[in-house]
Parts: sequence; C-alpha cells; structure tokens
Amino acid sequence: MRSKRTSIRRSCPSRAGSPAPGGSRERGSALLAALAVLLFALPVAIVFYKYSAQTLVSAMQDRRQQTAALIANNAVTDYMRQFSQNAYDGHYDADQLSRPEAFYSAGFSTVTFEADQVNRTVFLRATGTYGTEAKPLARKVLEALIQFQSDLVQYGTMVNGAFTVSASNVRYDGGFWTNGSLSVTGADVRFNGGPVVVNGNLSGAASVVIDGDLYYSGTSAGSVTVLGNTYNYVPSVTWPALDFAYYDAHYTYKSTVNRTIVFNSTATFTVVGGATYGIPPDGAIIYCENCNLTLRGVVSGRVTAVAGGDVGNCSSANGKITVSDDLYYVGASSIAAGPAQSFAALARNCVTFSKNGSDLLAAGIYFVEQGMGNMQMSGSSGRRFWLYGVRTQGITISPSSSFNAQRSINYDPNLRSYPPPGLPEKALLVNWNLR
Repeated sequence: MRSKRTSIRRSCPSRAGSPAPGGSRERGSALLAALAVLLFALPVAIVFYKYSAQTLVSAMQDRRQQTAALIANNAVTDYMRQFSQNAYDGHYDADQLSRPEAFYSAGFSTVTFEADQVNRTVFLRATGTYGTEAKPLARKVLEALIQFQSDLVQYGTMVNGAFTVSASNVRYDGGFWTNGSLSVTGADVRFNGGPVVVNGNLSGAASVVIDGDLYYSGTSAGSVTVLGNTYNYVPSVTWPALDFAYYDAHYTYKSTVNRTIVFNSTATFTVVGGATYGIPPDGAIIYCENCNLTLRGVVSGRVTAVAGGDVGNCSSANGKITVSDDLYYVGASSIAAGPAQSFAALARNCVTFSKNGSDLLAAGIYFVEQGMGNMQMSGSSGRRFWLYGVRTQGITISPSSSFNAQRSINYDPNLRSYPPPGLPEKALLVNWNLR
C-alpha cells in the first residue's frame, strides 16, 4: 500500500531590511509632507523674524524719540518753574534766561530763546538729544511761546473780597472779578464786554444783565440774566502782592519823602520843587519808599508810580497815591493806552481821587494792595468824574454829593496789549510745537 504524500507550501519570510508591501509609499508621502511643511514654515519663520527685528528696531527708535522729547520738555518745564516763582524779575533778561547744556543719563538738551519785552513774550526752542553729542541716536525739538500777563489788566473792576452794587441804572465795562460773593441790589445794572467772575454766590434780580459769561463758585447765581454761558467754577486769579524790593532795584526816580509829580507831554515828568526826568523807551518806575505821591498831568510814555509803606489804610501817613487833577495820555487817544503810553498807580494802602471846583479825569490802572474801602473820591457837587482803565476796589464817595453830575468807570482793553512796566505777571504757555 502506497503511502500518501502531503504537499505543504510554505511561504518564505521576507529578507531582513526589505520594506513591507506599501511601506515605501507611506514613508515617501511623509517625507514629501515634511518637505512641504518645511518649505512653508521656513519663509514664515523668516518673515516673522524680520517682522520681530523691525518691530524691535521701531520700538527702540520710538523709545529714543520719546526720551528725546521728554528731555526737551524738561527744559521748557524748567522755565515755567522759574517764571512761577517770581512775578516780576528775570522774564526777559538774557542772564536769567540762559541755560547751559544740560546732561541727562540718556542724553542732553540745549535751549535758545528770543525775549520780546515790548510784546511780553519769550520764544523758546529746546532740543532734546538721546545718546551722546558725538553720536546722537534721536533728536526732538520743542518750540514754545510763553506770554506774560498781569491779572491787573484783565478786568475792569477787581475786588479782593465780597462786593455790593447798590446803585441803579449803572453799567460796568470790561470784566468784573470779586474774591467773594457779589450782591447786586440796584436795578437795571449791566455788566458789559467781559466775564463776571464771582468767587462765591451771586445775588440779583432779573433786571441785572451780564452781557458775557458768568463764573461763580458758590451754590447760587441768583435771578440775574446771563446772555453768555454760565459756569459753576472760577478761573484761577491771584490777588497781586507788590514786591517793593523789585521797585527799589528798578526805579527811574526814587523818593523817601512825600512828593508831587507832574507828567509832561514831552515824555518827561517833573518833581515839584525838584528836577525834570526823562521817561526811558522801556518805561519809567517812580518809587516812593515809605511816603506818599500826588500825581497829575499828561502821560507821554509808559509809567508806573508806586507808593510803599507799612500796612495801613487811607488815614495812614504813607503808602498813599492821590490824583489831584486830570491825569490822561498824550495824543488823540487821551483816555486809551497805546504802544507809547500807559500808566499805573500802585499803592500799599490807599488811592484817592480829589479835586474841587472842576471835573476830574483819570486814566490807567489804580491798585490798592491792602484792605477794602481804601479807594476814595472827593470833589464838588455838580461836577463829573471819569475813570478809564482798571480800579481794584469800590470807591468811597465823600461827601456823597461829590461829582454827582456824572460818575463813569470804564475799562480800557488796550492795557492788555500795552501794560505799563513793573506789574506782577504770570507766565502762560500759549503755543507749542514738537517736531
């Protein structure tokens, strides 16, 4: 019997290292995918790198520019600090305005200036540099225009305290400022041509008209009629303080005894019983130290008369100015200040307008530093009194019939443009340009 053979076919195993069926295609696809990702990612990475580098450079440049601008701004800020500390001196003097090159941890600044005492301005050009002088990395230039203004020329009437208007049918020209409440008890009172600033409450009837803006800091504005805007706050105003040391250092003429001064139409003034003095082009300061001045005449030039003394009132023996006759300006505009003429009377204790038998005209700024009720007027019944300029107190009339034919107080806006010398000023930054 034959035995049956069974044929068994065995599959041979693959050789070591030989790819399995389909493996080469998978790995090829992976390689192509990796290559595609690389070809896409590399440009993106390069772009991102360039963007990051540019952003970093831009940020560094911006920081340098900001630092340079800050350095320039610091220079201008230093001038404003200086001006805020002294209301009188060093505003236009080259030795006070000059600055050495200022060095900082990151750079330095330089400043040039143009001082214009006639127009009361200082133009500054401050250059801030980031880096070193030999190798500046960034530079900024700040141009600033500073205007000097005195509060003594901004308002027709200034009162350092509460004030009451009791007269009827009166008109106040120019601004009106009270460092306290304002009460208007008279009828048909009109404030025309400037803001009314009341550091307190305002009370009055609807017949009281403010033809302009009203600023008040209190809780009530009364029933007054306001044709402009009403604001429940007050702008900053500083009651001036006279610096007699400044006048003692900058006077054209000084006296220590009572004097009468007559102003002439020839740009001079005469001391009665003494000499005649010329008025310099930049103005004259007449200073009476611990004594009184009596003034009259025609002012030709820019003049400020100052009477100093111990604190007192109109009965004190010093610090008093009396206008005893007409005091006005030369030329056709005899009541208005101009480029060649302006006047101020600055008294520690009292200003008096006094003339009998005739009308009286007074032009200019009349300021009393101390107290209330220290501005007086006396004259004859049936006569007229005109004031064109600024007064800083209510005027007490004695006797009450004095100048009862007409009493007129008018603001002179030209004093803003053409102030007399020696007024206390504050610096205002009116324009600036950073480039």
